Amino acid sequence: MQKKLIVLIIGSLLATSSFAGPKHRAERNEARETRVAAKEESIGLGSGAVIGAAAGGPLGFVLGAAFGGWLGDRFHREHTGRLEADERAAQASAHSESLQTLLAASERVAAEKNAELFSERVAHRRDLQEALSIEVFFRTEDSGLGSSTEERIAKLAALIEPMDGAVIRLEGYTDARGTETYNSTLSTARAQAVREALIRGGMPAERVIVTGAGETSSAAPETDTDGMALERRVEMNVVDVDGAGRVAELGTN
Repeated sequence: MQKKLIVLIIGSLLATSSFAGPKHRAERNEARETRVAAKEESIGLGSGAVIGAAAGGPLGFVLGAAFGGWLGDRFHREHTGRLEADERAAQASAHSESLQTLLAASERVAAEKNAELFSERVAHRRDLQEALSIEVFFRTEDSGLGSSTEERIAKLAALIEPMDGAVIRLEGYTDARGTETYNSTLSTARAQAVREALIRGGMPAERVIVTGAGETSSAAPETDTDGMALERRVEMNVVDVDGAGRVAELGTN
């Protein structure tokens, strides 16, 4: 009978402590984490005390209360751990978004730099085209180059040689006088003379291509000496090795 009375009294006290009215809770207005911890500890304490009292009287009540407090503290630590894990996950997500923003900004900067480099390359090729605007005239039935012409071609070779992938294509021409076979041979000799001058100027031989077109493009009559002089030429095309397009065109006569 005494044990039952103790259990009823203890149960009443715990119930009063654990389920206090709104007015009592309002007076103890604390932070959410403190309330959660207190609730968990109260649950553990009450559960352990009732179980212990039912099992072993007052001594069981004390032991059960201690066990219940430990259990409530464990619940509190687990709850706090979950909150901290959620916070770390949110921070990681925010950091990931920040990295993505930085990456997008870096990609924009790289695209802008590439556009600038492309513009500089186009400007450089335009300058090269202007530098190649020279003409060398050949005398009738002649394929030799003068010393001043040789010097200009050497400077041209020094300008083109550092350009990776740049290939020079040479095409020789003649006027309409002479036989077709003779003019084909003469046009090739003129292109070959320019090629040798480029090689002496430092241009690799494998990057200079020679063809002879003969009189195929001749249109000036024999009475037009000035027109025929313009037909005695070697055309120079500087192109990318992959055939992407012409950089500049030079007519040497």
